[in-house]
Amino acid sequence: MKKNLINSHDKFFKELFSRKEEVSEFVSKTFPVELSQKLDLETLVLDKTEYVGSQLKTSFSDIVYNCNYGENTIVKISLLFEHKSYLEIHPYLQLLGYMLKIWETQIKQKQNLTPIIPIIFYHGIKKWVKKPFESYFSGLDVVLRKFTPIFDYQIIDTSNYSDKQIQQLFSSLELQIGMLILKNIFNEQLILKELNNFFAKISELLQSDKGEHFFESLVTYLYYATDIETQKFTEKMRTISPKAEEKFISTAMKLEMIGFELGIKKVAFSMLQENIPDSIILKVTKLSQKELDYLKSLKEYQIDLDKKIN
Repeated sequence: MKKNLINSHDKFFKELFSRKEEVSEFVSKTFPVELSQKLDLETLVLDKTEYVGSQLKTSFSDIVYNCNYGENTIVKISLLFEHKSYLEIHPYLQLLGYMLKIWETQIKQKQNLTPIIPIIFYHGIKKWVKKPFESYFSGLDVVLRKFTPIFDYQIIDTSNYSDKQIQQLFSSLELQIGMLILKNIFNEQLILKELNNFFAKISELLQSDKGEHFFESLVTYLYYATDIETQKFTEKMRTISPKAEEKFISTAMKLEMIGFELGIKKVAFSMLQENIPDSIILKVTKLSQKELDYLKSLKEYQIDLDKKIN
């Protein structure tokens, strides 16, 4: 059965890059030296304000960090996650819309405007080709160019790194494993083949509560973002370590139960639409009267089931 989760890539990315330690190492290891040297990564603070509007939510994650630049300048580092498997035709327009949201919020809050460093993290199948904004316009000469917004963005394309380079580049196990899985998430055969290699140090990670939590997020991502059977993952985990197998099975069982419960609710909702008596629905689905009443309220207001019971 095909497993889907809306924005599963985005959810996992947020889990990984909402950690100051991982972001600090990521920036120091992937940014140009002339930029990373001027950023005081010790001052990184996660900005919890949501800037992304409904039009951008399907394309970008809402992760913004504030950071000191040089001696006294504060910049906002915007981590914008491109999780599509295809290339974005007009990335500058999306980035500009995102940046305007931040500046509008600063103005409303009577704050000084701060420079923004947009970052696109891309792990699609095709290689990202970065072009200057002005190249998207035809007939743009020197006179017209001054009326065109000119700005740059950082592109992190995982295809530019080999798996070995990622393992050697990052010391954080969460960042290392997370990057490897994100890079290869669309190649399920390779993931199964290389899982032992990717998870070579997973036992070390599972020694802490933080590591266990990350592992659960990782399992959830693999469960929803791939069509690999749970049994195949279990067999692989068994060869990695007993604890990895145990944690994988317990997490997978929780996810299977969530899917089962969602399926039951969908069945009950369909039965309600057919005007089947409550007594029969309760007997067939084993739902409580309270749960059934909630589903009935969704039916009354014609609210999409998938949006409300997830």
